[in-house]
Formats: sequence, C-alpha cells, structure tokens
Amino acid sequence: MKQLLLSSILAFASISALAQPTWSEDAAEVFFDKCAKCHNPDGVGSFSLLDYSTAYDYRSLIQSYVEFNIMPPWFADSSFQHYFDERILTEYERNTIIDWADGGGLEGDPELAPPPPVFDAEQILPGTPDLVVEMPLYMSKATEGADDYVCISLPTGLTGDRIVKSIEVIPGNPSIVHHCLVYVDDNNDYATDTIGGNCGGPTVEPLMAGYTPGARPTIFPGGDDFNAGMILAEGSSVVLALHYPHGSYGEYDQTKVHFYFYEEPVADFREILAGPFIQNWDFELPADEITQVDAAYDDVAFDLTIMSAFPHMHLLGKSIETYALDPIGDTIPFVRIPKWDFDWQDFYWFEYMQKMPAGSDLRGHASFDNTSANPHNPSDPPVDVYPGFNTTDEMFLCYFHIMGYEDGDEFVNLDSLNTIYLEDLSTGEAALPDKKITVYPNPFDETIAIEYNLAEQSHVSLFVYDLSGKVVRRLYRGEQEQGAQSVVWDGNTDAGTEVANGVYNYSMLIEGNHYSGRIIKK
Repeated sequence: MKQLLLSSILAFASISALAQPTWSEDAAEVFFDKCAKCHNPDGVGSFSLLDYSTAYDYRSLIQSYVEFNIMPPWFADSSFQHYFDERILTEYERNTIIDWADGGGLEGDPELAPPPPVFDAEQILPGTPDLVVEMPLYMSKATEGADDYVCISLPTGLTGDRIVKSIEVIPGNPSIVHHCLVYVDDNNDYATDTIGGNCGGPTVEPLMAGYTPGARPTIFPGGDDFNAGMILAEGSSVVLALHYPHGSYGEYDQTKVHFYFYEEPVADFREILAGPFIQNWDFELPADEITQVDAAYDDVAFDLTIMSAFPHMHLLGKSIETYALDPIGDTIPFVRIPKWDFDWQDFYWFEYMQKMPAGSDLRGHASFDNTSANPHNPSDPPVDVYPGFNTTDEMFLCYFHIMGYEDGDEFVNLDSLNTIYLEDLSTGEAALPDKKITVYPNPFDETIAIEYNLAEQSHVSLFVYDLSGKVVRRLYRGEQEQGAQSVVWDGNTDAGTEVANGVYNYSMLIEGNHYSGRIIKK
C-alpha cells in the first residue's frame, strides 16, 4: 500500500512538472509579444525581456506587477471602447506569466524558444524623413522629489505648406524621456520655457502627435480611397512638451522629431484637424475634497469622423471620460479612464474610426482628488487648486483627431496605422548571402519565400513581426530535415487576414542561432 501511494505521488509530481510552463515553450512568446517593445536593450524599460536569464532574475517582480495589473501599462476601459494596439494581456497570457514565475521560472529546452522580435534603436519608421526637428542639448532639472516639465519651441524652416503623413518622436535619452507631446505653432509665437520646470504645453495649438514608452509612431490613415494627414504650415514652429521624471537631474537629452510628407500633389487628400474640443477652464478644486467637473460641446454642426482621443489632466486627476450623444440620444463612446495616471498619458486611436453625426452633443466628465489620500497631490497639506498651465495647477481637456465624415468611414480599421506608405524602401539585407538565406521577391505582393540550407537536422522557428515588435505570423516552429528548406509567407496574419502594405521583420532561430531581416509588403 505504501509503495502504491509513493508511486502515485511520484507520478503526480511528474505530471505537474510536465505541465509547468517554461520560458522556451510558453512564457517567452508572451514576453516578446506584449512586453518587449519597452523591455528590450534599447527600450525605455529598466531591463530587457528578450533573454531568459534577465527574465529569470526579475521573475518575482514580474509576477507581482502582472498580478496587480500594473504591467503592461494600459489605463483605458476597453469594455467602453476598443482601441488600436491595446496593451492588454489575455487571461491565458496573464496566467502563463504568473504560473511560469510562481513555478520557479523554468527555462525548458532553449532550442524550442521562439525567435525574438527585432528592434531598431534609432527609429521604427523606414526610409529617410523629409524633415527632422531636433531640440538643443538639455540637462534635466528633475530632483529626487520633483519632475521637470519643459516646453521647447523649434522653427521648421518650411518655405511652403506640407502635408504630414507620419510623425515619429525619437527620444535622445529614452531612459529619462517619459513623454513628449508635439504641437504645431502656425504663428510661431509660443516661447520656449525651460526655467520653472512646470510647463505642460500649449492649450490652444493643435496637438499633432506624442511619445510615451511603448507607443508607436503616429501614422495617419491612407489607402486606395483617401490619403489623410495634417498640414504643417510655411514658417511654422513645432513645440515639444517634455516630461523628465524625478531623479533624472544632471542627465542630458536631445529629442528629435521625424516628419514624413506626402509627395505633392496628394490625391484624395482629407485634412485631419486636432484640438481640445472638450475643455473646461472654470472650476475650483477645494482642499480636502473630491470634485466632479463636466464639459460639453453642444450641437456639432457637421458629420465628423473621430479617429483618436487624448484626455489630459494633471496630478489631482482621478478619472476621466468623454463620449457623444447622437441626435436620437444614443451614446458614442470615446474613452474612459477609471484610474488616471499622469505619467501614462497617451493617444487612444480607435480600432475603427467613429462617426459623430451632425447635431450630436460632445460630453466630458472628470473627477479630481484634492485630498491628502491622493499620493500624487503636490501640496501637503492640500490647498485650493484652480485651472492653470503649471503641473501644480489643474486642467481638464480632451484632444481629438477629426476629419469631415465620408460614407464608410466607420468601417475603416485603423490597423493602417501600423504601416507606412513610403517609396524606394531598402531592405538593408546586403549581408544575408553570408548567412545562406535568400528572401524573394522583396518587396512582394502576394507571397514571399524565405529559403535556407540546413547542414543537419535542426529545430527551426520562424516568425514575422511588425516594426513595433508585435508578432504578425508564426510561420514555422519545429524540426526540419537536413538540406534545402523553403518557408512561404502569403502576407496573412495568424488569424488569416491580409496585412496592410508596409515593412515587417522576419526573425528566425536555427539551433539557437538568430537571423533576421526586413521584408516589404507592397
């Protein structure tokens, strides 16, 4: 009887060990797909999650942050509205990370690991930008107890109006640039402010784009039917509103912005406008109280297409939401953030563009916590706070990217923001023949073949990633025989939908050796 019991225990232990998630076969793919865009050697994350040893060292911290929904950082309520590129773990992904860490962070067979995503330390968008605006070298004045918020005005030098199709912010020092908002100043009269450390940025100038850790470049939608973009006027300036976190004093930054223009003339051009269409400058936040503040824009004059929402508050913000009521009273949800975090502001691009009919009423609601229970309250004890431009004041704004509505806009999937339509792209793969890997035709239209020769039977994994490191297609993962091999990609995702035109990376592991390159879908 004792022998039977012992056998049962050993058998159960063996089954449990087999079921335990490992890095190679389970956790690595989740980290690569959902975490690595920040946590890579050149990312803003404090450590990389592209290798097993580092993930193992941080497994307890990772488990805790995932269990308490601190990571990945995502603050919008996705049950209210769906957004492009939501940073949300599925239940399976969440459990995989927790179980892997809780089980001791087993590596498994390293040859079975998926190929890592490929990141460019300098820029994501391919090609040469048409305009580069770069700030002077700046030293952060953030102390251990206070962040540094500065505004820097930079002339574009344009001698004529240009239509912008994409914008990428390149932080000069990713470890200290927590956010950078990009405004356009057509009148060239907004002054640089790097003295007080409290400049939150313009409030009436159009907000073009922004950078937060893990954010993708801003790429305005375009395709066969229309080309949308924003106008950068002749003689205009660009204003960068930057946030350097506490403790970064003495470190230097020289952030720059890459602008890509449409070639003139632009066929089927549709202008995108951006502005704080919901705002309130007439409120008071009494000390030791939680205050509700509303804002409204009634009776919209035209049918509009809404592409994104960017809510903005300061340190006392508790929650914020904005939506529209159409002429028959139905709600058009835009964004709801139940737990506001000033350090993680972002543009929320909708999964599908939203139609707001003429006669709709735009609404906003915010809650502010001006009590000592708010750990972000800059005043101790709390004091009465009013609207203002410094971070110790408060704001209630919500910016939108909008354009005039045309039939069918609400069916446009903004996954097109994941690609860029640039001409004369180079794959940058001159070294590939040395690896005995052939990729053709590249660029491709319908299919592309990745061919290579194996000296012996090998375990091969081959994935396609987009430029932000998100897995697009798992092409192959398993054993292959010795000799010539060919894997064909039909340009579809794992879900079977065709990818948009643009640039992608293939990444492959052959017996633990890593190879990668760019491929272009045209």
